[in-house]
Amino acid sequence: MNNLVSIVVPVYNVEEYLMRCVDSLTAQTYKNIEIILVDDGSTDKSGDICDYYEREDMRVRVLHQNNGGQSKARNEALKIARGDYYCFVDSDDYVPCNYVEKLYNLLKDNDADLSMCEFTMFTGERADGAFDNPKESVVKEYDNVELIKNMHTIAGELYVVMWGKLFKKELVTGIQFPEGRICEDLAVLYKMYDRVKKAVYCNDIMYYYYRNNKNSSTYNINKKFYDDVFMALEEEIAYMESNRRELLEYPKKTYMYWLFDYYKKLYNNHEKVNLAKLHNRYKKMYREVKNLPKEKFYTVFYYAPSLYLRLKH
Repeated sequence: MNNLVSIVVPVYNVEEYLMRCVDSLTAQTYKNIEIILVDDGSTDKSGDICDYYEREDMRVRVLHQNNGGQSKARNEALKIARGDYYCFVDSDDYVPCNYVEKLYNLLKDNDADLSMCEFTMFTGERADGAFDNPKESVVKEYDNVELIKNMHTIAGELYVVMWGKLFKKELVTGIQFPEGRICEDLAVLYKMYDRVKKAVYCNDIMYYYYRNNKNSSTYNINKKFYDDVFMALEEEIAYMESNRRELLEYPKKTYMYWLFDYYKKLYNNHEKVNLAKLHNRYKKMYREVKNLPKEKFYTVFYYAPSLYLRLKH
């Protein structure tokens, strides 16, 4: 008997996309799954859609809660999850029918704790046919240190999001998503990665990431987004100081990048109030990142931020 896989799906005001998502999960070729839909106080018909699927498919379990955010929804789902393995899917995204089977076999065949696949972004109704899978599948193995480095050195979302992965239960046990914050994945993944003995990655595109949902917490990047990113990175820096000092400069360099990005956003919006404080924080972090290579723009911005941005603008 194959192991039970728990699929956690937070749901909030996604009536337009939810059936696309859940249909893709109930159609999985890997049958031993439970699908936990957490209605996070939706004000549209999302909660009713969840209840419909629970009536139609005994593998679907539904929780309803007052609006508390995606972190709370995930935390509540994990309290009742019964699986040996967990995966997380956002309710406006969807997956191919062999998604779980692919990740499960990848993990089992390589005796790994974590498996992950590539994704594609789309903005229309479907992603099918909008991309080409690689002609040859490439499988790579990583340990915990390499995964944490990948969070900070590989461009794109893959290593800083919960989706697109299958986790052994032990990686997630005891982890709490920080409630009331966005970018919550960034706040927990480094802890999960540090528990990994072996992770395995495949370059097959197996997750379809929707990028046009205006209700998404990351659709509009605002001050709260930056505050929560900085908080997550400060927590990671403290964790590395205590547990992985050899990796300490990686979150510090990422912190430096987001200070640069926030400064640039405020400057371009003619919001000059906090620029000096931001640049002082940037310079402090710059001086602390001594061993990792820095791209040229970091140094130019260190000495002449306004000039750099005027030239780029």
